[in-house]
Amino acid sequence: MAEAAAINCQRRDVKTKGFLNQLKKNSMVPGVVYGNEMRPVNIATEAKQLGKIFQTHGTRGLFSLGIEGEQVPLMVVVREIQRHPVNGQLTHIDFYQVNMKEKMTATVGIHISGEEDLLARDAIPVAGLKEIEISCMPADLPETIVVDISQLSEGDKVTVANLSVPERVEILTDPDSLVVSIMAPVKEAEEVPDSGEADESE
Repeated sequence: MAEAAAINCQRRDVKTKGFLNQLKKNSMVPGVVYGNEMRPVNIATEAKQLGKIFQTHGTRGLFSLGIEGEQVPLMVVVREIQRHPVNGQLTHIDFYQVNMKEKMTATVGIHISGEEDLLARDAIPVAGLKEIEISCMPADLPETIVVDISQLSEGDKVTVANLSVPERVEILTDPDSLVVSIMAPVKEAEEVPDSGEADESE
């Protein structure tokens, strides 16, 4: 597993609607962190910071959450993200503190690579599952599962059973579930001259 990406935040003691609206005007995302027998802590994080981190690392991995005033960061995963229904901007985020000494279950996204090579050979990849459920220690939690399809041919397929994951990661999803299949392009039917038009021209 790569080093956990660091997220910095500040405590948010006020929970009124007016205060939350003020946070959003200041480009701050309200949130909460809870779990592992800790009392919930209301927080606020810079929207720009979250956007950059999630764009680079995704939202499925392990994060190091530094809370202003606390010396030791918390190891957390994202439990829930809320977005504005129109503009898609982050409006609230839940972090869950994990116990680094206990196994956890998590949902990890699947990233398909090598599509350009297939398309260059007129083969079409058809995606199936976009994520799988796994069990592992928090330190072994992968950010994503990469599937390279550049060497596949028409008629080939990849199922969950074919996925390559770190040794200490257990896949819980049905091994027969389809991840991606390779299809031949649909050929357009050749136009057949209309017999009626042919008769009229004679």
